[in-house]
Amino acid sequence: MPKYKCEVRNAEGKVLTTTLEAPSMQELSNRLSSQGYYLIKAEAEKQGLSMFFSKSVPQKELLIFTVQLATLVGSAVSLVESVGILADQTQNKYFKSVLKSVERDLNSGQSFSSALRKFPDVFSRVYCNMCEAGEAGGMLDSVLNRLAAFSEADAEIRGRLKAALTMPVVQLVLAAGAVVFLLVKIFPNFAKMFAKMKADLPKITELMMLASDTLIEHYIIVTVVFVGGGTLLYLFTRTTSGKRLIATIKLRAPVLGEFTQKVAVSRFARTFSSLLGAGVHVTEALKITGSVMDNPILEELMDDMSIGVQQGKTLYSTLENSSVFPPMIKKMVQVGEGSGNLEPMLNKAADFYDREVKDSIEAMTSALTPILTVIMGIIIGVIALSVFVPIFKMSQSIK
Repeated sequence: MPKYKCEVRNAEGKVLTTTLEAPSMQELSNRLSSQGYYLIKAEAEKQGLSMFFSKSVPQKELLIFTVQLATLVGSAVSLVESVGILADQTQNKYFKSVLKSVERDLNSGQSFSSALRKFPDVFSRVYCNMCEAGEAGGMLDSVLNRLAAFSEADAEIRGRLKAALTMPVVQLVLAAGAVVFLLVKIFPNFAKMFAKMKADLPKITELMMLASDTLIEHYIIVTVVFVGGGTLLYLFTRTTSGKRLIATIKLRAPVLGEFTQKVAVSRFARTFSSLLGAGVHVTEALKITGSVMDNPILEELMDDMSIGVQQGKTLYSTLENSSVFPPMIKKMVQVGEGSGNLEPMLNKAADFYDREVKDSIEAMTSALTPILTVIMGIIIGVIALSVFVPIFKMSQSIK
């Protein structure tokens, strides 16, 4: 748990300096206020690397917590007692401190959702809003079960995406490593031999020699260019214009665009239906859904849909002209909205597009592996030709 060096003023007006532990600055301020102290200023002490890396809660652990909390609350155990039980049994130190803070807030009369909102790095906006709706409707246990199902489905898709991308990335890294090794360690030996024999070299060999010399003699410049370029590219992707550019490419690229669309529709249907089922108002549910789409263009679309619904339009009419949503999801929304069964209809749509995403991931994985293998073979083949072609020519001239 983070430590804070604090200056506080007591009821008599005396300024005191102390060091206290708290999961967050807000929690520290609330705790001191409840004890009759006024926080003047607080500075977080620097933590070691182990503390830095431990300040996280894995999605799997949060999922288990949600399921267990739903079970306890559904078994008539009080919410504050349930949170306390789960806080005591968790092994994650940061998560334990978070749950202890939530338990204290519940004991002081705060709502569950407001206690969760103090930790946005652990509890997402979807999580907090669904819990708030569940509290208001007196159905927190069923909402928690719904949250668990939503989190599990979302985690499965993310896991499949991560697994599908792992092998291509590994292959690309191995290919790059093999090329650098050949150019730096193997090729220079042949280059020396060619130089001694003063042979006429083909263009491909001259290019490889130039690349090899550049990597060996100017490795610092090459490293700076690659690292600097990568850093600038990363910083650009964090800007608003960079995010929009990437979002546009992801939606319009020939193969990637169709896949991105399926993932977006699946996430929209799953998140929106979960929020509606928990009792969140449709306009707020649309805004929250937009915030978890990981795409600024889609987030703007969700905001526009929310404004349209506020103005009295139907949900179907707000997405009717959107190029992002395919005709099938539009028709399902229209039918569900007209029959008063929008939530179950969206659940069916989410299940359908989840299967579509899984099939697309499997197809992409099956296609990428041989394609990358061929590319690696071509690159290494070009390097091999740049070595063996001049050797063959020299052997022919000797004959």
